[in-house]
Amino acid sequence: MQYYTNPAKRRKIDFILEECASLFANCGNSYAERQQAKYKEQELLAEVAKLDHHFAIQCGYQQAD
Repeated sequence: MQYYTNPAKRRKIDFILEECASLFANCGNSYAERQQAKYKEQELLAEVAKLDHHFAIQCGYQQAD
């Protein structure tokens, strides 16, 4: 789990997670806008999984293989 041992990866992951949170905080009320935010969130969480697969599994962003 590089999130806990590598400060550079931790900063990157934290930045991505902040982006995910702001997507929905700044999202409009329409169904289409929420769907677009959800799609973008999935893309960002896939980036988290690329950086640290074990962290993504532990946080529930991905299923264990």
